[in-house]
Amino acid sequence: METVGVNVTHDASLCKCVDGEITLFLEEERLSRTKYDEIPTNLISQFIDKDEVNFTGLEYSRETLKDKVDGITRYVMKSGDKKFEMHNRHHLLHALCGFYNSEFEEADIVVVDGMGNYMDEDHHECATRWNIKRPCQIKLLEQQGTVKYDSARLWNLIHHGSWPMGIGMAYASIAQYLGFGSLGSGKVMGLAPYGKEDENIKPFVLDNGMVNSKLFYRTEDGANFIPYDYLPEKWDYRVWDNNTQKIANLTYRLQKDFEKWMTDFILRCESKNIVLTGGCALNCVANYEYLKHLPKDVNLYVEPISSDAGTSIGLAKLLYYSKL
Repeated sequence: METVGVNVTHDASLCKCVDGEITLFLEEERLSRTKYDEIPTNLISQFIDKDEVNFTGLEYSRETLKDKVDGITRYVMKSGDKKFEMHNRHHLLHALCGFYNSEFEEADIVVVDGMGNYMDEDHHECATRWNIKRPCQIKLLEQQGTVKYDSARLWNLIHHGSWPMGIGMAYASIAQYLGFGSLGSGKVMGLAPYGKEDENIKPFVLDNGMVNSKLFYRTEDGANFIPYDYLPEKWDYRVWDNNTQKIANLTYRLQKDFEKWMTDFILRCESKNIVLTGGCALNCVANYEYLKHLPKDVNLYVEPISSDAGTSIGLAKLLYYSKL
């Protein structure tokens, strides 16, 4: 049986599996030369043979992408093709990618990223924990989210001073503020070692373990950081000036708070096998920090393809196992 998973978000990708084993994985940007490309036209037109594929799935994680998704399906697939399915279970697909690549028979899967699909009418998923057993027994253990941008609940919470948000949202927001773009969190991680403790920098995580959402305002795609008096309104990363040390101290505080939040979340797992995936698993500095806190008998697997590109792998695997 040949199954194909296609991801239509940033880091668009395609994965082919034959009898559950990966035979092809490729990202659209390798062909289009557009970094983080989210429209997999080349992948679909070059690598999907509808006469050979048993099931094809398309994953998309934003309602705003629906027009693009519809356009692609009309372009490639016949209308009403029974072999074609739409999926928007973003964190689950991250989890399946990491689990099957880990080769564990059973594991707790930790998925943390900027923002995934809808948990319910009012919330997007930001952090989830799953337990998965082969071949395909899936149990959701915990789910944390942020409030939808257009939800009346959001504005009511803001009026009272705070709203729930994810640690990945905070990290992406600082990357955006520093001029690296919301997908430039790796540069923030790289800048953090140049910082130091600074009492003027406000904490990103409060004593109760919640992300300090008073430092941000919600946007349609995530959140934006609100600079306070100690920090510049904008920072030019190309110029070393008096603000550079302040910015480095800001990223230092963010990295330390990120490591503490993630460690606490991971330590809730009960399995001796733990898989870490989703965009926040790409923070390799933090990944080494977790090893200092986990019990010695725990096996930790960090998924290399933790970006959204990995969801096509999870989807191709899901199509195979769910059909059988």
